Parts: sequence; C-alpha cells; structure tokens
Amino acid sequence: MKSKHLLVLTLLLSSIVVWSQNEKTSTFSKGKPIAKIYANFHAGINEGANPAAFQVSRVYLGYKYDLGDHFCTKIQLDIGGPNDVGMHLLKKRFAYFKNAYLQYKKGKIKVQFGIIPTAQFKLQEDVWGHRYIQKSVLDAQRMGSSADLGAYVYYKATDFISFDLGILNGEGYGKLQNDSSIKVALGTTITPLKGLQFRFYGDLIQKGVPQINWVNFVSYNWNNKIIVGFEYDLQYNYQNNEGEDLIVWSTYLSYNFMDKWQIFGRYDHSESSIIDDNGDPWRFPLDGEAMVGGIQYRINKHIKLAIDYQAWFFTDNQKSSKQFIFFNTEVKL
Repeated sequence: MKSKHLLVLTLLLSSIVVWSQNEKTSTFSKGKPIAKIYANFHAGINEGANPAAFQVSRVYLGYKYDLGDHFCTKIQLDIGGPNDVGMHLLKKRFAYFKNAYLQYKKGKIKVQFGIIPTAQFKLQEDVWGHRYIQKSVLDAQRMGSSADLGAYVYYKATDFISFDLGILNGEGYGKLQNDSSIKVALGTTITPLKGLQFRFYGDLIQKGVPQINWVNFVSYNWNNKIIVGFEYDLQYNYQNNEGEDLIVWSTYLSYNFMDKWQIFGRYDHSESSIIDDNGDPWRFPLDGEAMVGGIQYRINKHIKLAIDYQAWFFTDNQKSSKQFIFFNTEVKL
C-alpha cells in the first residue's frame, strides 16, 4: 500500500511540474510542496516504561496547487503508525492519503470536498502548538479523526464569530469504506477580544446506537508571549457502544521567554463511565492522567527541537506508570 501511494503521488507531482513548465507563463509558483517530519529519541525512566529507542513517528508528503478562479487542491500522504492508540506503543508503518481535496474560497465562505481536514480539534492543536511532541487529547484518545472523507463549509460571519458545518463519512481517513452512516458536525468559534477564543463543537453519527461528541474549548494568547488553552470534551456511546461514555479534559501552557526559546507544559485527564454492577468503568485499564513538559528551541521557521518529560499514570493503581525523557525534532518546508 505504501509503495502504491508513493507512486501515485510521484506521478501526480511530476504531471503538475511538466504541465506548469509547458505553460507560456510558468505557473509552478502557484504550487507549494509539503514535507514534514516528526522524529524523536526517547528513554524510559521507570520500571513500567519501554526501553530507549529512536523513532520517526510521522512523515507528511504532499503538494498544494492554486487552480485559479478561487479554487485550489491539496494532496498529502500521511506515513506513520495506525496502532498508536496510547502513548509509545510500537508502530507498524502505513501510508494513507490524509488529504486529497478540492477547495473553493471566496469572501467569507470556504468549501472543501474530498479527503479533508476536520474541525474537531484543529484549533486546539494549533494553540497547543506541539503536535510533533504529542497529539491533542481528542486525537490521543481516539475520539475523532483529524481528516475524513466528505465536505466542509466554513463561514466567517464577522471578525468575531465563524461557523463550520461538515457532512462526513465518519470513519476517518484510514477507513474510507462506504456505508449508510454519515457524521454531521457543527461548530462555532468566537473571538470576543484580541487573543481570546472560544470554540464549541458537536457531531453525531448513527450506527444503531448514536455516537455524540461535545467539545468545549477556550484559549488566550497574550502578545504571543503566554499562550493558555483548556478543553473539556465528552463522547457518548464510544464507537457506537451503548453506555460507553468518555470524559476527557486537557490544559496547556506555553511561555516564549526569549526570541527562539519556549517552555511548555500540559496535563490531560480521561475517565470512562460505569456500565455494569462490578463498579469499574468500562475502560478502566486505560483511564488515567498524562503529563508533558519541556523546553523548545526554534532554530528557524523550518526546524524545532525540544527536550521534554512525558508520562502516563493509570487510574488503576495496580498498573505501573509510563515515564519518559524525549528529545523531539520537527522538520518542515
């Protein structure tokens, strides 16, 4: 699968280059290649952690091209591991089309169709700003996908409020099979003051039992010096299993104390509902708290380095925690 995807992408990019070079006026400048690499070295510092290892956790390759008349297209491969449900599990390599869509944007309206980015945790990820170190809490807990097959409409009503509506396959970009289930997603972002943002989002997918997501988020950016975010999220009937509910919340802080230096920290909490008489939550073995904290150095706009501590503490006190020291890098065009 990986080789087929890479072949298709290579042929597509080659066609774009040849076509643009054959134009009387070269239009290659309207295009932009996409390349991003997340890599790390990590070492466990307690008995419950995995041994030391080097890892390339994610690679994104693609191309974005301006088609004119307010249209553009984007194609991007995501090369990573499908089994990273929790922290630091061993991964199998895969290559998927994460994005392959047509976009129309004019004035206050933007429409995307194809394999498109979703809006469930895009703002949270941007505010957190350290995706190369750790996923957002919704992504880490598999409560949604960052891309899906479908259509999204964005409408910027004023400088203070915008809306987004999505009609999606609901399976994520790694599972694009056709079925009768459709996910409907609706969100709004409110910016009442400079630097202050509120985000409210909900989605519903019916597969016998309806799965419902509610996302609440607030952030504040003070002169790009101090950035704070907090989100509280609920998912009813996880993966359409009746009564299996999840509650997660996450808070994070970044402080740019010098031109290229930043310290950051984050705390996540997840818990599941009790559905039987034994008194234990249905996902008790995986419930717990995560902590991330460290220091980042930005060499330039293409390269970031970070040294950080990452840990997962299980609610089940019979299980050992997982604690690591990481050296993370992000390289992007």
